[in-house]
Amino acid sequence: MTLSSLGRSALSELAVEQLREHLAAGAWPVGARLPAEAELARQLDVGRSTVREAVRVLVHAGQLETRQGSGTYVRALVPPPEWEPRVRRAEVLEVYEVREALESQAARLAALRRTDDDLDRIDRTLQIRERTRAAGEVEPFVDADLAFHAAVVDAAHNVLLSEMFGSFLSVLRAALIEVVAGEVIDRIDSAGAHAALRDAIRARDPAGAVAATHDNVTVTARGLHPDTRSTDR
Repeated sequence: MTLSSLGRSALSELAVEQLREHLAAGAWPVGARLPAEAELARQLDVGRSTVREAVRVLVHAGQLETRQGSGTYVRALVPPPEWEPRVRRAEVLEVYEVREALESQAARLAALRRTDDDLDRIDRTLQIRERTRAAGEVEPFVDADLAFHAAVVDAAHNVLLSEMFGSFLSVLRAALIEVVAGEVIDRIDSAGAHAALRDAIRARDPAGAVAATHDNVTVTARGLHPDTRSTDR
């Protein structure tokens, strides 16, 4: 029996399950954009309306995120844990304190475990980040920045770390867009620290990767709270 021979309700449920299986298998990493609706319909052997319904379910579940005029993006490879709503309610600076702890460990592991493919992805996302930064494009810059950091976290090859980072994405994106929109990007961004992070991972230098991560997060946190001297209290 093919999916297309089932009733609409069953089709939607099975399409949701198939999408979840694709996500769990890593078909699209956290931060990646899903294929276009027509392509997903072809892959799942269902109609486009069924794809839309399945995507809505996974958006509501917190695994996907739709961005107006941009597409649908992966937020989590598996359904987010029950604590994710607490992340959304937390103070932004608190999220950044947790983010530094998470990304520091991820950067350390990435320096030890990264593959050539990981490096290629990190390089590509860093290039896009620098291009959008130079152009002063707010939302594309923020998306490129988060894609770079997602690439670093994924290079740690620890699924739980990737999932935890994914749970922060919507909070981070909203906060960064708000700040970047009202500031000169240079004031809240350290391009050198991002390149240093990439270089440390390439050189398999865990200590250097952790130091660069601290510099990255501290500069951004200072932009969010100008009176904050570091993310340490």
